[in-house]
Amino acid sequence: MNRQEIFDRITNQIKEKLEQGTLPWRRSWKTGIPMNLISKRPYSGINFLSLCTNDFPSPYYLTFLQCKQKGGSINKGEHGSMIIYWAIKDVPGVDESDKEPKRYPLLRLSRAFNLTQTSLNNSHSETQVIIPCQELLTGLFVQPVIKHNIRACYYSPVEDYISIPLIQDFDTADEYYSSLFHEIIHWTGHPSRLSRLCALKDESGHATEELVAELGAVYLCGLCGIDPAVIDNQASYIESWLTQINAEPLHLIHASLQAQKAVNYLLQSKDIII
Repeated sequence: MNRQEIFDRITNQIKEKLEQGTLPWRRSWKTGIPMNLISKRPYSGINFLSLCTNDFPSPYYLTFLQCKQKGGSINKGEHGSMIIYWAIKDVPGVDESDKEPKRYPLLRLSRAFNLTQTSLNNSHSETQVIIPCQELLTGLFVQPVIKHNIRACYYSPVEDYISIPLIQDFDTADEYYSSLFHEIIHWTGHPSRLSRLCALKDESGHATEELVAELGAVYLCGLCGIDPAVIDNQASYIESWLTQINAEPLHLIHASLQAQKAVNYLLQSKDIII
């Protein structure tokens, strides 16, 4: 299976959920985000989105081989979830003039099984560490300028600040932090940081940036174990994102990579494996 076919299979899986009017990455994160049981590394990018389409009670996943190495087995009739395995492979030079090995990206489709799909489920009682929202904010690599108002949440790229109502003006603290995370992802796109906002020249560009902010914010919500805030005009956003995915099949892949870059930028100083 080539790279395009791998991407298409995962994109189509997520696209099917969008066509049903649901955002598969939006869910309760009280137990934490999808994470590999062995490495304790959270799944990121398109793998995070792929595993979000599931509805298992455990956040932990492992491959068939990892399950076997721990003395377990996959429960009869269970099917794994598609994930993409990335690695860099060193290939020796073909002649004496090529003394340095060539480096090539290796990509293949793999399967991950939720812990509850295996015989190891009852023997594993470890719970995932949830990061308090304020602790995550305090530990950001760079601190954004945050101002408070009484009416709306927004990021001003011209003046480079975030404006948001006070926490007590929200129905819940989770809603406040979720909204703030969304604006902070926008903030990472400033030309002095990841320079995404330079490409916002039309409605399509703004829709893409909203998808990046949506995916990045949901990931941060997952790390903190809080529910994402409700999106205004969700149906309209889904329609525009589906239009973009239909026009450019790799659109969702690119957006998820940009969202992960934003999260990685923010968490450089945090003790989190991403």
